[in-house]
Amino acid sequence: MNFRKTPLIVALILLLPMISLGQNIQLYNADYLPQSLMMNPGADVDFDKHFGIPLLSGVHAQFGSTGISFHDIYKNDPAQTINERIGDALLSLSRKDYFTVSQHLEILSVGWRDKKDRYFSAGWYEELDAFTYFPKDAAILAYYGNADYIDRYFDFSDINGRGELLSVFHIGVNKKVSDKLTLGGRFKIYSSMLNATSIDNTGRFITTSTPEGNNFYRQSILGLDASLKLSGIDRDEDLTAANVLPNAIGGGNYGAGVDLGMSYKIGRQWQMTASLVDLGMIFHQSKTREIYANGDYDFEGVGFIFPEVGEDDTVKSYFNDLRNDFKDNVRTGKGPSDSYTTLRPVKFYGSLEYRFGAPPYCNCLNPDEDNYRFRTGLSVFAVKRPRTAQASVTGYLDAKLLDFLHTKLTYTVDPFTTTNIGFLVSAQINKFNLYLSADNLLEYQNLAKARTASLQFGFQFIINND
Repeated sequence: MNFRKTPLIVALILLLPMISLGQNIQLYNADYLPQSLMMNPGADVDFDKHFGIPLLSGVHAQFGSTGISFHDIYKNDPAQTINERIGDALLSLSRKDYFTVSQHLEILSVGWRDKKDRYFSAGWYEELDAFTYFPKDAAILAYYGNADYIDRYFDFSDINGRGELLSVFHIGVNKKVSDKLTLGGRFKIYSSMLNATSIDNTGRFITTSTPEGNNFYRQSILGLDASLKLSGIDRDEDLTAANVLPNAIGGGNYGAGVDLGMSYKIGRQWQMTASLVDLGMIFHQSKTREIYANGDYDFEGVGFIFPEVGEDDTVKSYFNDLRNDFKDNVRTGKGPSDSYTTLRPVKFYGSLEYRFGAPPYCNCLNPDEDNYRFRTGLSVFAVKRPRTAQASVTGYLDAKLLDFLHTKLTYTVDPFTTTNIGFLVSAQINKFNLYLSADNLLEYQNLAKARTASLQFGFQFIINND
């Protein structure tokens, strides 16, 4: 059994997760924007109403790769062929490297404050979240074959990833329970439009030398148990928007979850915040399918038996026997599957912030108001992934330059890069608000070299009754 080189397949394994533009830390603690409530339902907001322009109030997208960029594969370097660059990338990446793609679109967004000073927010959004570890052993086996890897195990557990497109209906409440403490929570109903999950795979493949056997080598599949579970689209349906989008409301794959958050003032100038987002699960029961393989198999080649000249015996059906023997030992197939459950990738946010500087204006009706011009602090973000958590730390400076203009400068250290500089600008023109944020600005001159990038913007109305 000798696998041919397949550079195109391996290039797709390396780069497909990077072709789309997730979670944007710039808006965390930006409590002058309603979107901060989506990251911390306990944010210390002071506006009284908001409603977003449908489909435009919150749009953001992000990609990330811990190991390579497009430029690493497609750079103009006459000293190397693309196949050589793919080979270099395969050797430089490890099974701990990963790719992530996320996208978020607010369809409807509204909020209001009641007479008991509770702030309610509700809406409907669409979200894409895809994450995969680099399947190093599978990629090496596909690209190089097994000829140069005798007595080396290839681990099928390297194949580990999941992706989901879903719509979410939500309602949250935010309450300042004391001068120092604000608490909040949000209830969500998930409707999964499309899901693909392949985690907890096991099994190994090895080629060993057996000069005393029927062949010089033995190929062995040991403890194979791997599957890809799918929901949201039937086998005979094409993967098109017309077949997927109706699942946003009536797809049959539903779930529920909650967000929890708090803000606590430590004196007048210090504040601590924390939140947990997407504590929930989805039950996949409609249009579920599975592609699977499990079992053990040893192959030592075929010992050919040639009939004597003139014998009337039928030539032995070696390869039919081999195929049947494989099927008897390794069960493979695809088709409808039982229902299955997936946990949402729970996210944690936290921050410690210091506020200082005279405000650009004075509230003469409330001169003791904690209204400072500058905010600086550290925020942390982590999201649960199949093997471990993906985490980042961000330092930031938020400045209210004018009564209607906020800006925020961030510096983030994450698994993708240590030179991630980002910004946020928010302008309030009467009741109309617009904001824009982006990160990894140093790479925008050539995004092909970027291992991560994000962009977020929105248009909405924010209303204060006083």
